Amino acid sequence: MTRLLSWLGHCLAGLALACVAAGSSAPALAQSNASFSHGVAFNGSQATLWFKSNVATTWVDAHYQLNGGAQQNLRMPYNSATARYEQPLAGAVNGTRVDYWFTYNNGNPAYDSARFSATVSTGGGTDPGTPQNPGTPGNGADWNARTTFKVENATNGRWSDAQVYWAIIGKSWQTGEFVHVDAAGNVVPMRLSDNTVPKNGRLYANYFFPLSQTRQITIPPINSARVLMSVGSPMYIEVNTDGAGRVAYAGANIENATDPNLDVVFDFGEFALIPKGQPDQGIFINTTRVDHFGFPLKLRLQGLGGYDKTVGEPLTESRDTLFTRFQQEVPVEFRSLAEPNFPAVPPRTRILAPAHFTFRPGDVNGAYLDGYIGEMWNRFKSQDLVFTLENLGTFRGRVDASTNRFVFTGGRFNGTYYINGQPNTAEVFLGAGKLDDPRKPDGSFQVDVPNGDPAKSIQLQIQAQVCAALNRHVLANPADWYRPAAFYPAGTRANWFAKFWHDHAIKGTEGNANGVGLAYGFAYDDVGGFSPSLHTNAPTTVTYTIGW
Repeated sequence: MTRLLSWLGHCLAGLALACVAAGSSAPALAQSNASFSHGVAFNGSQATLWFKSNVATTWVDAHYQLNGGAQQNLRMPYNSATARYEQPLAGAVNGTRVDYWFTYNNGNPAYDSARFSATVSTGGGTDPGTPQNPGTPGNGADWNARTTFKVENATNGRWSDAQVYWAIIGKSWQTGEFVHVDAAGNVVPMRLSDNTVPKNGRLYANYFFPLSQTRQITIPPINSARVLMSVGSPMYIEVNTDGAGRVAYAGANIENATDPNLDVVFDFGEFALIPKGQPDQGIFINTTRVDHFGFPLKLRLQGLGGYDKTVGEPLTESRDTLFTRFQQEVPVEFRSLAEPNFPAVPPRTRILAPAHFTFRPGDVNGAYLDGYIGEMWNRFKSQDLVFTLENLGTFRGRVDASTNRFVFTGGRFNGTYYINGQPNTAEVFLGAGKLDDPRKPDGSFQVDVPNGDPAKSIQLQIQAQVCAALNRHVLANPADWYRPAAFYPAGTRANWFAKFWHDHAIKGTEGNANGVGLAYGFAYDDVGGFSPSLHTNAPTTVTYTIGW
């Protein structure tokens, strides 16, 4: 979960990584296509990808695929006659589909564009591309900095609108305080006096609305936020104070035998709504199975410029069907995840993520992945793990046999980065511990040097890559890291919980994830673009639909 929260907090303004055959520019930020125009021109015999900058650009890299083939990464020549950068598309003919994006500079910083798609046709030459997830097709200047959130009841009569509850909580951009959103869309600081709802002799915050009272709320920007949803009962969260006396809150803890939410069926979505005018303005939002499954949940995001994307479960399978198929489709070690973890939990309340139940250290499956992890650590004591990360260059990793530390060298900044020991099963499934660790061997922390080596970010990203590859059982061959057909080889030890949710999710439409179900089955499932993460710079409407 740590990497996901970091993603929400920093709004993907850092490093976008991919395994590619060639690097491109320095670490790239996201930037709206208002900074440039682009398209695919065709004169009947030659197709040309073009980029015309509206900012201080001195170089452009084109990344493109023809009809879903291998990605090409090329520095674009500048055509002074047309005053734009142009790249001939060898092999493209009338009707060829071109999926493409750009990396370019605006002064010193480098930027990654949205993803686009176009079809080669005569008469081309304007901007035909429809941005794909996570594209930003709207004109951010036209956004009114307010977004409407809706929750829809598709439980087929199992729960009335009076029995479906929801709330929005997060942090204030202005003050950093924890806040909740009231029925009028006001962002209100949390206070201890909000605890007025009783359960089991304690009081909890009165933040939840039934759908019968409030079906939609329009809100201003809010950071590190969640949309909490439940059926049959509101959730129970308690406002408290931390050790420094600052107001905080205790959310649901499904591993705590006395948590008041154990018998509540709930789910949630995560988002950050970024203030207008910031380079990454707009929304970053997702559904998640990182912690558990409560009920089928579909997310639709709409924005200016025709942005309209849907992720999550398609709601074509009932909740009971998903429970049954989970226990039919996963290996025997994972089937207990659909069973109650405490006596107070009614049957079929939730399906827990592995490291929140029987795959914790000391539990029955606590060493489930240890053999595979150890095999990989031993392999790379005698050979190098060589891989390339887009924008960052090529790295070589070798496990130090005396310390079991995985040491990586190279990259664009010729740095040294670490995984400080062999992780255990839970650390791999959680993306935690040694796989979310910015420390050097001496215990000091890597730091991101302005205009230099972003060592902390690179170390964490390498750890994310390794973690994702271990979950998918593809670490040995970096060529398979982003190739879904290679993920989860039959008969191997891998994160079969995550695979199940990919198999039962709405499919992606571009890049490596084209035709693959998008799901957050573990914290680093966004590696390679396989998570249900959406972004637009001018969001108008968010709709979560609860299935049953």
